[in-house]
Amino acid sequence: MQTLVTARGVGELAVADSLPDAVVSLFAALTYLGDPWLCLLAVSAAYVVGDRLGIARPSSAFVLALGLGAVGLTVGLKELFALPRPPGAVESGYGFPSGHALGATVFWGGVALLADAGRRRVRLGVAAAVVFVVALSRVVIGVHYLADVVAGVAVATAFLAVVFAAGPGLRRTAVPSDRAVVACFLGGGALTAAAAVTNPIESEVLLGLGTAAAGAVVWSRLGGALDGDDASPRSLVVGAVAVPLPLAVMVAVVELSLGSVALVTAGAGGGAALLSLPAAVSSLLD
Repeated sequence: MQTLVTARGVGELAVADSLPDAVVSLFAALTYLGDPWLCLLAVSAAYVVGDRLGIARPSSAFVLALGLGAVGLTVGLKELFALPRPPGAVESGYGFPSGHALGATVFWGGVALLADAGRRRVRLGVAAAVVFVVALSRVVIGVHYLADVVAGVAVATAFLAVVFAAGPGLRRTAVPSDRAVVACFLGGGALTAAAAVTNPIESEVLLGLGTAAAGAVVWSRLGGALDGDDASPRSLVVGAVAVPLPLAVMVAVVELSLGSVALVTAGAGGGAALLSLPAAVSSLLD
């Protein structure tokens, strides 16, 4: 029985192995639509430029906080089930549930629910298509079983349903209140803290823990001032150029393996810098 649970395959790997190399290469590129660092960069850029991309700044902050919760859920559940990836997988670590499938569902689903550009049904349809492609790509490139990606999508969908039911609501597009944004950061912090108990050396969890703490503090103090979008074009350009800097610091700390305290500190400093960036740049240039 344990062998069956550990393998958990239904023949999908044989199908993936039979696909042409060109198809596998295509899905290897498409899988980056669910990459956590790419999603973080995208929501960070949207946050800095405000509602010019069709999503208000508090909504972008809310999606960032959702992402932190997704990290906690992914790592915590992986450690809980401790199920291996398929044989020969090029990625290490546990395989159940799929972090890319879970994270993509939270990110793209959160954006679709909170953005105000276009029709809501179309946004949700696009998000569902992207999530499907990301989930399928994880199976095609051989790093997950089908059960892994299905579980990832299911957990993320339930997570979004609970958070939105308690916060902005699911039935219509609404900008989250400052209290809801702070609560989402605190919830993300709680999930990353729980994951840190199960895996105290996971870099994404430790960065997320610091970022969640900084997000709750910064938004509780500056949320009202950051809600608006009256920055000059020049400050928006400078802010957009500066967005990668806090993220680069986080990546550098991860690559240098400076330890848990450094990771939490980098997450807190990077998160605070990122969330304060619009106000800081506007005050310097305007």
